[in-house]
Amino acid sequence: MRFGRSTALAAIFTIGALPVALPAPAWAQAPSRATPTKAQLDSAAYTLRIVMTALQSNEVEQPVKNALFDCLYSNSIGQISAEADKVIAANAGKVDRKDASQMLAVVAGTCGYRPPVAKPAAKPAPKR
Repeated sequence: MRFGRSTALAAIFTIGALPVALPAPAWAQAPSRATPTKAQLDSAAYTLRIVMTALQSNEVEQPVKNALFDCLYSNSIGQISAEADKVIAANAGKVDRKDASQMLAVVAGTCGYRPPVAKPAAKPAPKR
């Protein structure tokens, strides 16, 4: 019995449409994590907004942007947000979460950015 081209293609597509049990990729086999709370999601969303705004800003220096990008590439926003929350909790009353520049400083510090140490001004030579 001879099958036509359309019959053979239909058979191939039918076979391709059948569900096949494939092993999950390695990244999907990671241990399951607890579902984040609404507060954690809100904090992560705010942290992501701070990071994205900083990366797009002309007012933020390139070394800060580099640290933020490297951090975002290497860590989840949940991890970054959780670490920033720890810093804020440890410095209660010193950091205002609503102040974007303070939050940027906390997130950048959490991501490993350290501002360059200002060199002391050179003392003028004593007059004789």
